[in-house]
Amino acid sequence: MSAHDRAAAACRHSLHALAKIGDQLTDGQWAAPTDCPGWSVADVYAHVVSLEQWMADGGMPPDSPPQQLIDAGVEQWRGATRGEVLAALHELLPVRERQLTDELRAADAPGWWVWANTAVPFAVQLSARAFDLWVHEQDVRRALRRPGNLGSPGAQNARDLVLQALPRIVVKKAGAPPGAAVRFTTLGELPQDFTVYVDEHGRASVVPSDSHRSTAHATLSWEAYTLLATGRSTRDRQQVWLTGDVALAESVLDHLNIAP
Repeated sequence: MSAHDRAAAACRHSLHALAKIGDQLTDGQWAAPTDCPGWSVADVYAHVVSLEQWMADGGMPPDSPPQQLIDAGVEQWRGATRGEVLAALHELLPVRERQLTDELRAADAPGWWVWANTAVPFAVQLSARAFDLWVHEQDVRRALRRPGNLGSPGAQNARDLVLQALPRIVVKKAGAPPGAAVRFTTLGELPQDFTVYVDEHGRASVVPSDSHRSTAHATLSWEAYTLLATGRSTRDRQQVWLTGDVALAESVLDHLNIAP
């Protein structure tokens, strides 16, 4: 399965999961707060519906900063009933299914998607959309205490995006010096064991965990890792086992968030 296929599958999976969960909600649950700062469950659904509608309409570059588009989409649905928002989501599902299929057919063409005046390859855009949908699905699940899909296509897409970002986090944000080897072990639904190694030129890369002796090692659950990587929690609220250069490991964990 190609990267395009995997990202599209992740989008579909989270969209249908959100629709199914939404259909089971009470009005009280609809108003429940989430870990996404300032947003209720209703606001998360408003965000999903507004951005999916924007994508369905062609995803034209906004004239204003992206955050304004996001905020306006949530505000647009404030005051709407749960039934109205969910009806809009269900209407969008077949439209977005067709779009995702059509986009994949054209995925080999040199396609670029423009966001905030920056040209982004289609595969990157699709992965980012899948990440956003899965993160918000998890926001809703935690708010309702309905855990699930921590090993889903969306979770796998999120794992890959965090892995791509880690070398830069380790060097640029955590300040790891040449020769540092920061090992991560995640336990649970998506187990991982890898090392981010910084070479003599200060360039970092992800390597097998047995290729270099670790100078710092963090072991934590997959869920705790995702909570830190999506800015939904802080290091002091998660159980992490650290060995080696604890200060370096703590700095990496403090900068793990890749969510906008």
